[in-house]
Amino acid sequence: MRVDDIMIDPMATHTNTVAVLVALAMIWVGGCGRSEQAAEDAASLIKQLASDDEDTHLRAAWKLTKLEGSALAPLGEAIQSKNRTLALRAGDVLRNIGQPAVDTLTQAMGDANANWPYIAAAALAQIEPKASAAVDTLIVTLKKGDAEARALAADTLGRLQIDPKTIINALLKTLRDDDENVCKNAAQSLVAIGKPALDSLISAMSDSQIKHKHHVALAIARFGADASKAGEAILTMLNPDDAESRALVVFTLGKIRAKSDQVISALIKMFDDAENRVADTAAQNVGRMGAVAIDPLLKVFENKETAKYRRAAFALSIIGHEASKATDALLALLTQGDKETRGMAAFALSKISHGDKKVVSALVDVVTNGPGPSDVQMYAAEALGRITPPATDAIPALTEAMKHADQTVRQAAAEAIKNIKSPPATQPHSGCSSGCVH
Repeated sequence: MRVDDIMIDPMATHTNTVAVLVALAMIWVGGCGRSEQAAEDAASLIKQLASDDEDTHLRAAWKLTKLEGSALAPLGEAIQSKNRTLALRAGDVLRNIGQPAVDTLTQAMGDANANWPYIAAAALAQIEPKASAAVDTLIVTLKKGDAEARALAADTLGRLQIDPKTIINALLKTLRDDDENVCKNAAQSLVAIGKPALDSLISAMSDSQIKHKHHVALAIARFGADASKAGEAILTMLNPDDAESRALVVFTLGKIRAKSDQVISALIKMFDDAENRVADTAAQNVGRMGAVAIDPLLKVFENKETAKYRRAAFALSIIGHEASKATDALLALLTQGDKETRGMAAFALSKISHGDKKVVSALVDVVTNGPGPSDVQMYAAEALGRITPPATDAIPALTEAMKHADQTVRQAAAEAIKNIKSPPATQPHSGCSSGCVH
């Protein structure tokens, strides 16, 4: 067949073209219809977003997020509403929509007539942590906004991943805010910034204009051992007459692992605190300092500070074998004071002795002869079962103790013999029934 033989029907071509155009028109009309419907839906959902009913406004927020582009214009209007609750909810929706909402938020943030520019800035910062344009708006809000606005701005600044110097300076001033929630958010944002903010937080402990300084201390605590140099700064907020202040100080010092002479001295002074939680935590903190705390602890016994004996013994038990120079002081406690103190001395000796024959002999003597209540004999038997290497020389005395009139002594002796013959793989420090902490 030749090309000339192929005939094209003009009418057929015209008909096909018309059909295509009609189809395209129908698609366009349908698209317009759907766009108009989406816009109507968005407008209706914005009204629901302002509802006082939680289910209603949460459901509306979810639906608006799904609409994405179709919801941007009405959400842009809502975020500038005079109704702050609606504006905050609109900001949350735009944040959840994400990148497509950046232009809407940027426009709302830059509008000179905007009611709540910081809401747009906060949402934008969470979408784009490097959005430097949000910084100025948020810092202005820290200075001029009400408490709710300042709290959100303070919280948001810590999320921005840009040069922190300007942000740190603004947040440090915000720590002085009269509103506790604003101060707390500023402190937490400084923690979020990380090590670049640590020195500034430590310096803030000496700022007399900060009314809610406990939030600064808690922020420093979150840096852990990296903030160990802050020990003296934390001590500045210690109020001997305020139990909560004392508890906060010992908690923070423990978190940062501060171990200066001044810190050790302050903590040992708290060994006889009226609040057991304070005294026990102080002893635990000192024990965790290790060898550096041994001599200060021995001075408790040298100075005959009897009210502190039990916690001093507990601290030494945490230090362990390194504290063997405390053996004689602890042996003396076995026959002194109340049963809890003597029991703690027995426990500490089991942790520091490392098989010292003198210690084993003294504990055997207590198991066999007392003196004192049977509780002390029980503690001594338990201690013999903990000593490493195993105190095999104590087995005859422990066997005899299994005939004791007191059931607790019999049980402790039996358990000790079991441990000596088959030492447990690990002997956790917390295995102390002699009132380690209470």
